[in-house]
Amino acid sequence: MNGMDYEKIKTMILTVLVLSSIVLTGALWTYQPKYDFIENADSDYIQNVSVSNAQVDAGIIIRPSKILIHKDGKHYGIVQETEMNKLMKQVKKWSFDEFENISSTVSKKDFLSFLYGKGKIEIIYPDDFPIEMYRYIFKIEDGGIEGINFDRIIIPIEEEERAIVYFVWMKERKIYKATVNNFSLQEIQNTYYDQAKKYPRYFAYEIDATKSLFIPEDSITMNRLQYYTDELDPDKFKDALFSNPSFVKRDLLTYGEVYTDGSSLMNVNSTQKILSYVNPAAQKTAIQEKDPLLIQKSIDFVNEHGGWTDTYHFAQWDEEKRKVVFRLVTNSYPVFNRFGMSEVVEEWGDSEIIKYYRPIFRLEIADRTNVSVQLPSGQEIVEQLQNMKGFEKELVDDIALGYELVKDPQRDKIVVLEPAWFCLYAGTWRKIVFKESEELKRGDVIGLE
Repeated sequence: MNGMDYEKIKTMILTVLVLSSIVLTGALWTYQPKYDFIENADSDYIQNVSVSNAQVDAGIIIRPSKILIHKDGKHYGIVQETEMNKLMKQVKKWSFDEFENISSTVSKKDFLSFLYGKGKIEIIYPDDFPIEMYRYIFKIEDGGIEGINFDRIIIPIEEEERAIVYFVWMKERKIYKATVNNFSLQEIQNTYYDQAKKYPRYFAYEIDATKSLFIPEDSITMNRLQYYTDELDPDKFKDALFSNPSFVKRDLLTYGEVYTDGSSLMNVNSTQKILSYVNPAAQKTAIQEKDPLLIQKSIDFVNEHGGWTDTYHFAQWDEEKRKVVFRLVTNSYPVFNRFGMSEVVEEWGDSEIIKYYRPIFRLEIADRTNVSVQLPSGQEIVEQLQNMKGFEKELVDDIALGYELVKDPQRDKIVVLEPAWFCLYAGTWRKIVFKESEELKRGDVIGLE
């Protein structure tokens, strides 16, 4: 090959390389990565994170704590879930209209006799909640009623005006009369009112002129229950609760683990098996506007990540603190635990969750080796409460049977549900315990734990 040919080949190679470089550079300058695809994929992943498949509506979560039948001066109580479900299924077929405030027509001294004096069925909820939430549960046709809470529904059985019910707010002594359509009173009367004697007898414990509690009269036998538990995956909660899980750091602690993205924090206590999430960045203004749908917002929040891992019912709320509590229910009875192992608790800012506490386990398999426990009668409980030093009756809001959730000290995955009496005293549920008093030396003395 002579020198002339060699130079031509070299020139051609250089030309090809230069042209290739120009093409590649242009491609790099004009390349647009598919960011939308990446962002959407990440967003969908976060939204679809689910701890369980449970999606529960308000009518399942907000349930009566008991249903009472007042007949011939006697009182009977329905607490079994299956029986309450049957009655409520009938009531949910009705539609309520033409709400009328009749509070001024009932004097303070006649308030209790109005509620219980004649034959009535009383549906009692654990706390008052707004009429706007009742619309999620019942057919409320009256569009004009708003800004009022109720905690019970009274169905008159023996009154002449038969196509009516009363919505009542006990604490404020508010009574609204409503007309009823699609009314099937006869079916409820035949099935429940006329058969009242088959249900346990209750007695009235009068707190004051406008407040009475109804408590089971006889001693009660309940089973001590044991459950194997299944621990929930904290990473699923991390992915669901943090806006960008990829930025979250995890640290191990002696009692569990902590997750943080620099602004929010999720703590998992492996000793008490509780998860707590705190979002300090959420704003909470000093003067809060009322949010009649705060309970619904709280239900939706848990639904979004499939957090109803057991049977939880609405228990109470604080409208001013924007705090809502849901309680574990087993075998038709509420479950209590002093550390919060049986509660789902939410506290809200203006539009975002500020605090979220919940168990990090679910009740999985029931141990069938149950033991019967006989509890004192309601009469004994009231008598002993009133003999307790420093006891103030006016601070009692409720007295109920339930279970205390206790961890098995020998087996980490076992929890025991101990039957017990509980008292809502000064705003807090406390177990009623009999214990030896060294000071008085009088044997068993009642206490609130």
